[in-house]
Amino acid sequence: MPTTVIDLSSAQNPLLKIARLVASRSRRAPPDLVLAEGLRVLEEATASGHTITAAMITEGFGATPRERALIEAWSTAGVRMYRAGAKVLGSVSSVLEPQGAVALVRVPVTGLANLSRGPWVGILCACGLQDPGNLGTLIRTAAAAGFPLLCTTPGTVSPRNAKAVRASAGAFFRLTVAEGVAAAEVLAFARENRLHVYRTDAHLGQEYFRADLRSPFVLLLGNEAHGLEADAWAELPAVRIPMTPGVESLNVAAAGAVILFEALRQRCATAGNQDQPGTHPRRIPGGTA
Repeated sequence: MPTTVIDLSSAQNPLLKIARLVASRSRRAPPDLVLAEGLRVLEEATASGHTITAAMITEGFGATPRERALIEAWSTAGVRMYRAGAKVLGSVSSVLEPQGAVALVRVPVTGLANLSRGPWVGILCACGLQDPGNLGTLIRTAAAAGFPLLCTTPGTVSPRNAKAVRASAGAFFRLTVAEGVAAAEVLAFARENRLHVYRTDAHLGQEYFRADLRSPFVLLLGNEAHGLEADAWAELPAVRIPMTPGVESLNVAAAGAVILFEALRQRCATAGNQDQPGTHPRRIPGGTA
């Protein structure tokens, strides 16, 4: 165990108080800090290049090769490390069986206006999703399907939510994330970057596998119960997933996975082949054809 590890004996320590605020996404928490816990999430955060401001570990953490590798990486990077009892560290964690370490990671807050022009392979836009588990799963899927940017509209659960970060298996740290983006801003960004925009619909629109998902596009996924509600989206081309009669809809994370991986399949299948079937949707209102 490195000699630079500092003991934390009280659950009232200021660092732990900050960690709890970050974990709960309190308005009093520093907006750019994210709580990472779980070995996979910690490994992704460490490899991402984002600054880890503090890592807190229990006495037994470091017994396995993966744990030792994390400690070594943090030590090499000059991360401040603290040792706490399992009960004290448990006051920060929201999981039933904490894995013995948590970290505070600084992920800058950004908006679409701060991003450079593409090329963007694809953008996933979460519109009103409420379940952090669903959002985290979508983040993980987006990263796997090669979508580098996630944006959320107002009223969507924060992708920085600790449960969302855990559900993403750390993929949150691989993507660029822009939160609280208004519909008009999403559409303007799409026009500027020459992106198609598709909205998803449970019943209307083109079957997803018939849509042209080869070109860069924005995929809009709506609320788990009500779908997309903003009037700004109403005129956009819709895609749907055909289902067995009597089945109303898919879970939003499952629906997103189906469409995102169809986009990946089309990109892979058409590499060097411009004759792949597929129709080009009209671009967003005011965009270029």
